[in-house]
Amino acid sequence: MRSAQQLQRVAWSMPVRLGPALAVIGIAFAGAAGAAELPPLVEGSDWLRQWDGVTLTLSSHTGPTTDAVAEIAQGFAAATGAEVEVIDESWTDLLSKHLADAAAGGGTYDILTWPYIWSGHYVEGGVVEDLNPWFANGDLADPNFDIDDIPEAIIEVYGRYRGSSSPNPDGLWSVPYKFDVYLAQYRTDLFEQAGIVDENGNAKPPETWAELLDNAATLKEAFPDMQPLVFPLAVDDPMVATFLPMLAAYGGAIPIPWYDANTYPEFQNKPGQDALAALQELTAYMPADVLDMDYDRVNAHMAQGLAAYALNWNAYLPVLLDPDASTIANVVAFDGTPGGPAGRFSGLGGWQMGVSSQSENREAAFQLLQWIAGRDRAVDLALAGGSVARFSVAEDAAVIEAFPYYPLLLDVLEGYAARGMDRSWAELQRTIGVGLSQILLGEDMNEGLIETAGQVFDQAQRAGYTPEATGERP
Repeated sequence: MRSAQQLQRVAWSMPVRLGPALAVIGIAFAGAAGAAELPPLVEGSDWLRQWDGVTLTLSSHTGPTTDAVAEIAQGFAAATGAEVEVIDESWTDLLSKHLADAAAGGGTYDILTWPYIWSGHYVEGGVVEDLNPWFANGDLADPNFDIDDIPEAIIEVYGRYRGSSSPNPDGLWSVPYKFDVYLAQYRTDLFEQAGIVDENGNAKPPETWAELLDNAATLKEAFPDMQPLVFPLAVDDPMVATFLPMLAAYGGAIPIPWYDANTYPEFQNKPGQDALAALQELTAYMPADVLDMDYDRVNAHMAQGLAAYALNWNAYLPVLLDPDASTIANVVAFDGTPGGPAGRFSGLGGWQMGVSSQSENREAAFQLLQWIAGRDRAVDLALAGGSVARFSVAEDAAVIEAFPYYPLLLDVLEGYAARGMDRSWAELQRTIGVGLSQILLGEDMNEGLIETAGQVFDQAQRAGYTPEATGERP
C-alpha cells in the first residue's frame, strides 16, 4: 500500500512518452515548471490540451450511464486528438480485474470507475490518485468544473474516504460517475381508483412505512388479482439496498447504520429489529418469489403493470417512462422512500470515477475525467442517459421534462444513509443480505440478527479491522 507521501509524489509528477520508455518528469504545480512542458492548448480553450497520439482507457460497467459517458467522451477525442476507449463489462468482474491489474503493475486503465462500497480497496491500496493536487493545477484544471455545483453529501460519499486506514481522510479520491438514489415509483391511476388521494383528489404516496402498509391493504382489497408492492429483495445487494432506508428510518445511526467506527455491528439492535418487522409485514403484499427479485426484475414487473408501488434506483427509472417499454408510462409517478419514527431517509448507491495511479497518461486522464464530469457537459450527459449529481442538472427544464424524478434526487438528500466503504464491506454485505433473507423466510428474528452480527464481527476482524475495540462479539 502506498503511503500518503508516495501518493502525493505520484500526483505531483507528470508522465510523458519518450519512444518506448516512460520518463516521469516532476512538475511543481505551484508554477515552478511552465506550461511549455505540457502539450499545446486546444484552440479556443484555456484549459484543454492537445493529446494527439495518446490513448485513454476508461473501465466501467455496462449500463445507460456508461453508454452516455462513451457518447460524451467522443467530444473530448474530437477536441484533443486523443483516442478514448470505454470498456464496459459486467460490474461483477470489475473489482477483481482492477485489483489484479494494479497488483501486476499493468497500467491497463487510465480512468477507473467503481461503486463507493469498494472504495477501501481503491484508496487503501493506492490504486487511484488524490485529485486535490490535480484540481489545484491551473495548467490542467477546468475553471468551469464547479465542484460546488455537486452537493456536499455526494462529495462525502462519492469522493472522500474517511476510514481509519485512509492515507488522507480529506483527500478527494474520485468524483461522481453514476448518481443513484433509492426512490419509490407508484401508479397514480391505481392509487386514485383505490381512494388513496390527497385533498385535491390526486394520488398520495405514503410518507411512512406504516402508511405504506395501510396503502397495501387498501390496494389489495381494490385489486385482489394484483400484488400491490414489489421490492428488490434478492441476496445480497438488493436486499441490503432495500433495508438501508428502513433501518435508518427506525433509528439506525447515520450515515452508515450497519456498524460503528470500529466496524462493530449495530444492525442487530432495536432499530434493525423494528425495521425488519416492518419489512416482514410488507412482504405479505408482494409476489411469492420476491426474495429472488433483483432490480431488473422489479423494474420489469412494474413496467408491465403488475404492481402499484415499487422501490428501485433512479438509474432504472427511464424504462418506466418509455412508452415503448412500459405500459405505465403515462401514470407512473415518483417519490422518496417512506420514513419512520427517526425520520425519512434516502439510501445512496452509485459509482464514482478516479484516475489510476498507474496510468502512463495521468494528466490527459485527469482532463478526460473533468470533461465527463464537468458542469459544461452535465446536462448533455443527463439527457444522453447518464445519472448526474449536480444542482444545475436537477434544475434544468429539459432534464426535468425528460426525467421528472430528477428534482427528487437532490431534495431527498436532506436525509441520507449509506452502505459501508471499507475493504470488508463486500463480504459483510453478502452476510447481512443472507441473514435478512433467512429471517424473511421464517428464521427467528432475534436469533438470526445476533448470529449474522457475530459473523460480521468475525469477518471484520479477518479483514484487519477492530470491532473488539467497541465490545464483545455479539
